[in-house]
Order: sequence, then C-alpha cells, then structure tokens
Amino acid sequence: MQPFLTVAREGDHVGTWGTSLYANDLTSDIRGDYVDGLKRGKTNEEITRELIDGYTKDIGADEEPLFWLALADTQWNYGRLLSDVKEKAMSYLSQDQEWACWEEAGQKKLSAWKRTLEALKSKMESPQPPIKKVSKYRLYQCKWKLGDVFAYRFTGDYSKEMGFAGKYVVFRKVTEAMWWPGHIVPVVQIYKWIGGEIPSMEELSGFELLPAFYKPAAFQNYPDMKMEYRVILISESEKAIPKENLTCLGNLPGEDMLPFQGHDRWTGYYPVGWESGKYNSKFEHYVIDQYLAWRDVKL
Repeated sequence: MQPFLTVAREGDHVGTWGTSLYANDLTSDIRGDYVDGLKRGKTNEEITRELIDGYTKDIGADEEPLFWLALADTQWNYGRLLSDVKEKAMSYLSQDQEWACWEEAGQKKLSAWKRTLEALKSKMESPQPPIKKVSKYRLYQCKWKLGDVFAYRFTGDYSKEMGFAGKYVVFRKVTEAMWWPGHIVPVVQIYKWIGGEIPSMEELSGFELLPAFYKPAAFQNYPDMKMEYRVILISESEKAIPKENLTCLGNLPGEDMLPFQGHDRWTGYYPVGWESGKYNSKFEHYVIDQYLAWRDVKL
C-alpha cells in the first residue's frame, strides 16, 4: 500500500512543510473551506457534501486519506463530526502504513508524523466537544448608484507631506465587484485632476481619467498595452467609508457603466483601500502617486 502523505518535492501535488496534520496545502485548504462554509450559514451536511464533491474527484489516491483526516479533525473541533466521516478517517488511521516518504526525510520526522496520527486517532475515539458557535460573515454592499460622482478631500498625513492636504479629487462609480468573502464594493474611475475647489458636473467632461496602474514608462516600452482606468474601492463595512471626506456631486450616466457581473467573476481591477483601512494601497497615497506620475502626460 502506498503512503498517503506526500512530502513537498518537485512535481508533488501537496506542499508539505512539517509533520503536523495541517502542515500541508491540502489539509489547510480543507479546514479553511469548512470554516468558510459555516460562516456563510451552510449546514454541516451541505458543507461536507460540497467538500467531498469538490476535492475527492481531483486529488490523487495517495492524498485522499489526508482529506478525510482533515475533515474529521475539523468537524470534531467544531463539535460537528459526522459518523460516516469519522468512520472513513478511522479506517485510514487503523491501517498499517509504510511511511516511505517520511522515511526518506529521516527517522525524526517519521516518528513525529506517527505521533501526529496516534494523537488524532486518540482524539477521534474521545467524545467530541459541544457544537461550537461560529459567527456568520457580515457582508457589506455598496449603496452608491452607478454613475454617482464624489469629490474626496485629502486630509491624511501623506497628503500633508506631499502638499495636497485640503485639496480634492473626483471619482465616479461605473460598476461593482466582489471582494472576499462576499462584499459588493464599488469600482470607480478617478479623474486626472486635483484642485482646491470642487468642480461642477459640467467641468468633468473636460477632465481626463487617471490610469489605474502602471507608470508612463511602462507605456513607452509597451505602446500597445491596454490602458485601464478602473479601481476597486475596498470597503468591508459602512463604517470604513470616510464619509466626512466625501461630497456627492450628483449622478452622471453613461455607456461605460456595467451592472454587477457576479460573485465568481474576476475583474482584475486594481484594489485600493480607504485611508482608515488595513490594506497597503491606501486611497490618498495611491491617488497622489498616480496623479504625480501622470500629471504632465497627455493621454
């Protein structure tokens, strides 16, 4: 019988970095996907069925036992271990394996992996804890309408450092995108303009759009590169939006607006977080840097 743990080597399907149960890609994914399902309000049976359908048909025979061990352990930890999942896991734990892959890694790692399995078997044979409550995702959905135009006033430290504090930039919502784990966030086009007074809606027709990423040199080297002007404004809650910095100017419809394309559609738009967010590309920093790079370039 072949060993079911594949130590990370070139060409291996499962990347492994240790001898604990979750020190490999497959088992970590199983645990993460299971918990994600609970947070989405799915039933234990529904999640289990989706995981079995989604994983067991694609993983190799050597890796299938890892699937059942990870699923059983995760369900046990959350007080939801199903009898058939436990039975499947115990059948693999009870087999006398020749752990050849770990023998190649040395006796120390082989012994450590055997201890991992022994501990898991003992755990499966003990009463599982009560059902663990899991808080469901609180998903944000942007309330702005397609075509809504906003002026944003710079107030952050970077804007002060660069001499833009108190000035405005204007952007317009043109579509929406999904941001993990299911937030519906705005996709906007930012105008290539920064000024001390909020412009009128009529003035916007004379403004160019700010390229979403890359610097001018990239287009000098690759002149056929497609220009992109859309960025995702990451918001995970209503509170994350700096409303005190925003002024709604009105609504500007147009043929460039797109309805939401669905949770599974990858847009590839550049993600930008608000200044108070936890993301590296903060709105003020991003806009100022892009504006300075493109300010004197005629598009």
